[in-house]
Amino acid sequence: MAGLCVTFCALMSALAVPLLLFFGYLLSNSSPMIEIPEPLKPDAGKGCYMAAGLYAVTLYFAYQKMQEEPESAREVKLNQE
Repeated sequence: MAGLCVTFCALMSALAVPLLLFFGYLLSNSSPMIEIPEPLKPDAGKGCYMAAGLYAVTLYFAYQKMQEEPESAREVKLNQE
């Protein structure tokens, strides 16, 4: 179950990074494709770039976790006397 959660996080992060970078690019260039007030577009673009960075960090850690070997069940050692 934990493997599915990590895979979901990695997938969502992998999709979010390019999308947020694209939105940040549009907003930084004051594109008319995104309808928010003109004075707010530069700050919104910076916010998109920051969110893309945070998603990239999430993608990195999720990918690292996916590459780890699965832990085996713990074995109980019994004392034989």
